[in-house]
Amino acid sequence: MATFLICLVLAFVLGFAAHRASICMVRAVAEIQHARTGYMAASIGKTILWIVLVTLPVFWLAESSGPYLGGWQLTAWAVAGGFLFGAGAGINGACAYSTMTRLMDGEGRMAATVIGFTMGIVAFTMLIDAGRIAAPIPAQPDVDRLVDWAAFIVVGLGVLAAYEMLRLWRSRPKDASVASLILARQYRLSTAALLIGLAGATIFLLFGSAGYTSTFEVVIQGLFGKTAPATGRWLLLLAVLAGMLTSSLERRSFSLDVRPRPDWLRHIGGGALMGMGTALAPGGNDVLVLYAIPVLSPHALPSFAAMAIGVVAGLLVMRRAFGVEMRVSCRNDTYVSG
Repeated sequence: MATFLICLVLAFVLGFAAHRASICMVRAVAEIQHARTGYMAASIGKTILWIVLVTLPVFWLAESSGPYLGGWQLTAWAVAGGFLFGAGAGINGACAYSTMTRLMDGEGRMAATVIGFTMGIVAFTMLIDAGRIAAPIPAQPDVDRLVDWAAFIVVGLGVLAAYEMLRLWRSRPKDASVASLILARQYRLSTAALLIGLAGATIFLLFGSAGYTSTFEVVIQGLFGKTAPATGRWLLLLAVLAGMLTSSLERRSFSLDVRPRPDWLRHIGGGALMGMGTALAPGGNDVLVLYAIPVLSPHALPSFAAMAIGVVAGLLVMRRAFGVEMRVSCRNDTYVSG
């Protein structure tokens, strides 16, 4: 029970940090396209490195990656799932975590995305039952490749981590108290990467994979008599959402807007693609970044690359079909607008 309570606190911190930094894969791609900078993309990469730094020594000392890690085979369906998720996220204008952060800010259109996501999972389940598509195939992750070089990797990442923490501390506002740093209206992207990476890695080691897209997927599939998620995964998801909502309320950025508009149909469509992609890959960008890539699941990196290409395609559809162009600006390692 004490271990799970620690996981709940860390899930809350993860949600709070994700909301305060406005982390989003779609914004990362849009920033590269329009601002020609890569602050947000770099923060996603830093998150993965923090997770590897925490988890790899445990796998190394245990001399086993453990059966609870799990992974998925690299298949054409998995890559297609990554592309579909990315395209849907681009059309939606928000990836997995930013959909939830904006929902916690009161944006009703993100509820439309969740409805579409549910429709995508349902469609996937029906296609599986009809034998039209192949289900993801479990596979052992390739983390043992990292374990073989663990000493060098851990030392190298440890040096980088020490430098990064020192840099963040020295570059903080000199007159800022710890409380003011915690309650800063906008976190630096590197700070959020540190918090999300450390929290996500510890949850992974203590509990296992608990991505919200995969949790929601098995909930929907449970309605069709498939496996339902354990109660712990539900509680961790609620803790993440509580962290996001607390950040929104404390920052006073919450503004309830539930009046339906025609563009909600676009979010439903984007959400449906995200749901189908999550089921095919399997996992959305949250699962790939926090769990699959750090343990080198065979499908992870190709699916993530396909997801990035899908986001580009989705943003192109937004501009050509809907006249909506997403411009993102980041300065000094901080999200400014988008």
